[in-house]
Amino acid sequence: MDTLPVELLRLIFSHCDPKSVRNLREVTRILADVGYEYLLSSGFTAVSWRNDIERLHSIALHERLRGSITSICIFLGELSYYDAWSTSWFQHFVTPPDQRNEVMGSARQEFDRIERGRKTVGPLHLRADDLREACSALPNLKDFEITFTQCPLDNDLLREVFDYPSCRKLDRPQTYSNLNAIIFALHGIPLSSFKIDRLPLELFRLPAHRTHWYTHAQAFSSLETLNLTLDPSGLQGPGSAFRAVNGLGRILQLATQLKKLKLAFHPYTSESSKFALSFRELFYDFTFKQLTDLTLEGVSCEEDDLKDFLARHGSTLLRLRLGGRGLAKPFEVSLGGVHLYEGTFKSLFTGLRMKLPKLERLHLEGIFECEHHDLPSHEAYNFYPLTNENWEEVPRPKWVRSSRKTINCLPFEHYVLFGGPYPGNALTQQSY
Repeated sequence: MDTLPVELLRLIFSHCDPKSVRNLREVTRILADVGYEYLLSSGFTAVSWRNDIERLHSIALHERLRGSITSICIFLGELSYYDAWSTSWFQHFVTPPDQRNEVMGSARQEFDRIERGRKTVGPLHLRADDLREACSALPNLKDFEITFTQCPLDNDLLREVFDYPSCRKLDRPQTYSNLNAIIFALHGIPLSSFKIDRLPLELFRLPAHRTHWYTHAQAFSSLETLNLTLDPSGLQGPGSAFRAVNGLGRILQLATQLKKLKLAFHPYTSESSKFALSFRELFYDFTFKQLTDLTLEGVSCEEDDLKDFLARHGSTLLRLRLGGRGLAKPFEVSLGGVHLYEGTFKSLFTGLRMKLPKLERLHLEGIFECEHHDLPSHEAYNFYPLTNENWEEVPRPKWVRSSRKTINCLPFEHYVLFGGPYPGNALTQQSY
C-alpha cells in the first residue's frame, strides 16, 4: 500500500471508523503518517463530569491534531434526582419488580458516578482560561453548541427521563458563570454557527452580564446560523423582562451576516405558556439583510408587530417556521406555538401573502391561539409537525389522535404561498 498515491490513502481513511483508523495506521510508517489527521472526529463533545476541557486543551496545542476539530458541543445539563426517580418509577410501574429494580439500580449507579465526576472536575468557569486558549488555537473551529437538553448518556433510563423537562435541573448562578466563560473563550473566533438550547433570559437583565456578552460576543459578527432557546422563568415583572429583551436585542444585532435564525422561548415554570415579546423592543428597526430561514417559537405578540418584523425580511426570507415542540413531554401535543394577544391569524397570513414574495415554505407547529374568545374572529389550532428543522419529512407523531383535534399546516402553507379561500374558517377549534 505504500506505493499508492497519498490522495487515495486519504480516501481509504475517510471511509474508516475510529478503530479501523488506528489499526490501519499500525501497518506501515506511511499509513501511520497519512492517518494521523483521521485519529480524531471533527466534532468534540465535552461533558461536566470528565476532564474534557483539559483534553481539548491538549489537542489544541498539538501541531497536527488541532486542525481536526471543526465543531464543539458542551453538555451542561443536570438531572434532578427526585424528579427523575419519580418519573422513572411511574414509567416502569407495570414492569416486573425484579426487572424494574435492575433497570433503576443500574441508572442509579450511573447517576452517582456522574455526580462524583462532576464534583471532582468542578464547574466549567473555573477552567475559562484553558477553554479560551484551546478555542483560540483551533484554526478550523466553525460550529459551537451548548446543550442542556440533549443527553449524551448511554443509559437508556437516564436518557428517557431527560426528555421530561421537569426532570432537568438548572443552577442558575453557576450557569451564568459557565456561559460567560464560554463567551469569553470565543472572543475573536470567526464562527459560522452558534447554538444554546437553554439560555436564561435574565442573564441579559443585569448590566455586568450584558456588558460582558456585548464585549466578547463579537464572534457573532461572522455567524451565518444562530439558534437560541431562551428560558424566561427567572424574570420577575415586566420591567425585568423589558431590560432582558433589550439586552438580548443588542447581542442579536451583532450577528449582521445571519442567514438562519431561531428564537424559541421555553418557560420551565409554566411549560404551556408563551412569552410576551415585542419585536419593536427586541430589534427596533433592525433588519438581517441576508436572512433566508427564520424560526419563532413560544411567543405571545401583536399581529402587526410580528407582521412588520417579518415584512422587513421579505426580500430575502425563503423559509419560515412558526411554533415548535416547546417543552412538551414525549406523549404530549406540541406546546411551542404562537399566541396573538391582538389581531387574528387570518389577517396575519393574508398580510404575509403580499409581504413575503420570495417565501417558499411555511411550517406551523404547536398551539396557535388569538384572543377574542367571545367573538367570531377567535381562532385556535393545534398543529402537529410535518418536517423537522432541516425541512426533512418526519413520521406522524404517535400522540396525534382524533380526540386531540390535531391538524397539519398544509392548508395554511398553501394559502400563504398560492392564495385561495382561507382554510381557518373550516378548521377553527376550541380554545386550549
